[in-house]
Amino acid sequence: MLVYRLPGTFDTREAHLDLLWEAGATGLEERAGHIRAYFGARTALPPEIADGDWTEEAEQDWQAEFRRTLRPVRAGRLTIVAPWHAGEAEEGTRPLIIEPGMAFGTGHHATTRMATEALSELDLAGVRVLDVGTGSGVLAIAAALLGAGFALGVDIDPITIPIARENAEINGVAPAQARFEEGTLGLGDLPELEEAPFGVVVANLYAELHDLLAGEYAAHLVPGGPLVLTGILIGKLDLVRAALDREGFTGVTVREDGDWALVTARRGEEP
Repeated sequence: MLVYRLPGTFDTREAHLDLLWEAGATGLEERAGHIRAYFGARTALPPEIADGDWTEEAEQDWQAEFRRTLRPVRAGRLTIVAPWHAGEAEEGTRPLIIEPGMAFGTGHHATTRMATEALSELDLAGVRVLDVGTGSGVLAIAAALLGAGFALGVDIDPITIPIARENAEINGVAPAQARFEEGTLGLGDLPELEEAPFGVVVANLYAELHDLLAGEYAAHLVPGGPLVLTGILIGKLDLVRAALDREGFTGVTVREDGDWALVTARRGEEP
């Protein structure tokens, strides 16, 4: 069995996990300060993840180990669980079932958990929610389970869309409650984005993308509507704060968890 050992953890190298999947990894495991990626054959890797080393190890059932170590995560009014833990939601919460796979977002990362907690604190009854960079669909599905009138998840990666739709189906969320489409803000290629402003916008992206999209967030939010941003390294908080100030957002708050931050704000009222 070929193992590629990459220094770091799922948290510190979150941005590189998709690169491992795209390179052909058949499984990922975090152990003793390293990410272990399992491959069927040695392959060329992009420079961002070229600082690891290859080892040959005896065969093991990595899927069984992954299932053993992945535990349910409480996130506000929801408990994020893998399908094999569907019956283990904490008392008083509703299960949000996400199949771990190639699409970003198992729900177990601090950024996703914080965003789900922030959505849990909002009254979403009847509200239209936009999830930018939806990945596995976890935040759009969470919004639907929390009572949103409708949630739209968009992502520029076409691989994610069928996975997000499958996760919605697993959770009993119909297309009328949450829909997933390929696209993003500012391109004008997705009519669903132009129908009407959304009551809430949530995005789990990098700080640089939040900076780039801050004006689009404002354009797609109703006046006074909440904005929930995560995927932000603490060292990049100033970039996001400056972008929100530039676009007239108010009531900015920050929550931190380890190296990561969640920022919430509201679109300024119309003059």
